[in-house]
Amino acid sequence: MAWQELARGGLLDASKIESYESYIGEGQRGLLELTLRAPVPSFALEQLRSELVKARIKEVQVTTGSPVVRISWRKGFPFLPVILMILLGIVALAILVVGWGFFREIAEVIPKPIIAGGAILALAVLALFAWQRRKA
Repeated sequence: MAWQELARGGLLDASKIESYESYIGEGQRGLLELTLRAPVPSFALEQLRSELVKARIKEVQVTTGSPVVRISWRKGFPFLPVILMILLGIVALAILVVGWGFFREIAEVIPKPIIAGGAILALAVLALFAWQRRKA
C-alpha cells in the first residue's frame, strides 16, 4: 500500500486533525500514525480497537511498531472526530502522544487488473510456446 501524508503535528495540534476530514473521499482508506513516548501495552491497543469497532468505524486496524501506533480505517460516517475522541478518552494514550501523522492511501500507478491480465497473457504465451516445442 502506498500512503500520502496529509498532515503532521504534535499533541497540541491534535485538535486540528478534524479539519483534514475532507482530504479523504468516501470509501477511501486513512491512516493515523501516533508517535508515542513509550510502548503501549497490548490490552490498551485492544481496548482502542474495540472502542473503534463499537463506534462503527469501518475496516479498522490498530497495529504497533513500538513506540508507534498506526490506526487505519475506511472512511465512512463518522470517522476522524470519533477516533480523536476515543483516543482522548483513553487517557494513557493521550499522555504518551508526542506527534502524529495523517495519511491517505493512494492508488497504485498500474491498476491490478492490468497486471493480472498481463500475467495471464504471459502464461498463455509460454504454454503455447512449450506446446509448439513439444510438438516439433
